[in-house]
Parts: sequence; structure tokens; C-alpha cells
Amino acid sequence: MSKLLSAIEQAAAGFNGRFALSALDLQTNDAIHLRADDIYPTASVIKLPVLLTLMQQVEDGLYDLDAPLMLRRADKIGGSGVLQHLSPGLTMPIRDWAFLMMSISDNLATNVLIDHVGVTAVNNWLQTNGYLDVHLQRKIDFDEIAKDQRNLGTASPESLTRMITAVFRRQHVSPAACDEMLRLMDGVGSDRVGRYLPLSLYGTDEPEADKLHLAGKTGSFSGLRAQTAVVWRGSWQTQQGFALTVMTADDPSPEHWSPDAPGVLLIGRIAKILYDDLLGK
Repeated sequence: MSKLLSAIEQAAAGFNGRFALSALDLQTNDAIHLRADDIYPTASVIKLPVLLTLMQQVEDGLYDLDAPLMLRRADKIGGSGVLQHLSPGLTMPIRDWAFLMMSISDNLATNVLIDHVGVTAVNNWLQTNGYLDVHLQRKIDFDEIAKDQRNLGTASPESLTRMITAVFRRQHVSPAACDEMLRLMDGVGSDRVGRYLPLSLYGTDEPEADKLHLAGKTGSFSGLRAQTAVVWRGSWQTQQGFALTVMTADDPSPEHWSPDAPGVLLIGRIAKILYDDLLGK
């Protein structure tokens, strides 16, 4: 373990911000922690507990994923996503709003779903399920975020790794709901956690037992990059893989929103070290 942690610290030697890591070997349940209890702004990674709360409400019978939601002119918000460019009046099933929130991190879809489930409901779900240091502050509001990046959400890497692991292991909600969440997050972060991994995102002739899978959620603010994810080979039942959360912040580099931003590259390097140690043998 000390050799693994040393390799991770060495990979981060050129990174000028701060970072923290929580990872879990899914087969052995061995944890790998570097400042894993530190609290960071989540950026869009907070969309994972929004999704979990949505699924819980579906299972509680409050509505179903096929219920329609309409895009309103008042919902418009900038940042990531495509819905801001589409016409008001567009109506889609909740399932499709959730896909856009998770797959392309659509901010408009996120705010519509936060309105639908309720900020208080998300925080109640987090408290009830033991994620005491994860908190959703409000809908996405860039004026508030400009004042303080914590004004959207905060969390520790340790809690987020437990959360993504619970989804992978079909906990908190039904197996069918967890399967749907993994589908919504399929391939998310291929440019970060998956950057240096042998992923085949568009299908191959590999036997299922050999295929490498990735599901997760990313987040980005100025000087901040984060991702929580699970990486596994073959069927999930084998638990052959690992979960991880890497959170970075306070990177002083000029922010160009580059796919090669220092925080993005650091997440990729850490994931490759874990892959080589846990799956690459």
C-alpha cells in the first residue's frame, strides 16, 4: 500500500493545486486514502445524489421515470449541456432529463430535476443514508458559485466513493434502479478516469468477461476538476474492479477549459496507477 500511495503522490508532484483520493478494491474491500476526509466543492459530481434521490422517489411511488417534464423559458441556464439551446415547450420523460444530467452534465436538466425532487429531499436522503459530509446547497447558480465554489455542493472523496460503490453493488435502491443509474453514467469520465485505460466505448468483439467498463460523474469549476467512478471488468457480480473519487481544487493555472487541464490529467494518471495495480496484472 505504501508503494501505491508513493506512486500516486509522485504522479501528482507537478500538480500545483490540492487533491484528495478515496479508492476501494471491489474484490478485497481494501481502501486507498489520501486526505480522503477533506471537504471539497463538488461541482457537477453533486448530480449523483440528485439522481439517487430521484430514484428513491420513483421507488416510493411519487412518480415514474416515464412521467413528462416540460422545458420552460425560465429554466434557461448556461454552462454545460444542450437544453439551453433548444426551444421552450420541449417535453421529455424524466428518464431522458436524468440521462442528460448525468451523461453530458446538462445544467438545465439538473436544475429542472432539483426543482422536481427538492433540495431538502436530496439532503434528507444523504443524511438518512449516512453521507453526513455531503451537502447540496441550491440549484446551479453561477452568481453564487462565483462568490464561493462551495455554494453548489460539498463532499469528501470518501463519501462519494462509498456512494458510487453502493450504486455498483445494487444498494440503497432496487437492483433495477441501480442498473438504470449505471446506464445513465456509462462511459462518463472517459477523458478523465478512463483517459489512459483500455476502454472500448463503442463496442468490440471482446468476450464479456474481458471487457472493461466505466461509469461515473465528473465535475468542473475554474481551477477544479473532480470525478467519482467505478471501473470493472466483465460482469459486475465478479466485483473485479475498483471505485475511486479524485477531487482537485485551487489549481492556479490559467483556466482555458482544456481537455488537457492539469486536474484532468492528474485524475487520469491516478486511475491508471490504480488500474495497473488492481486490474492490469
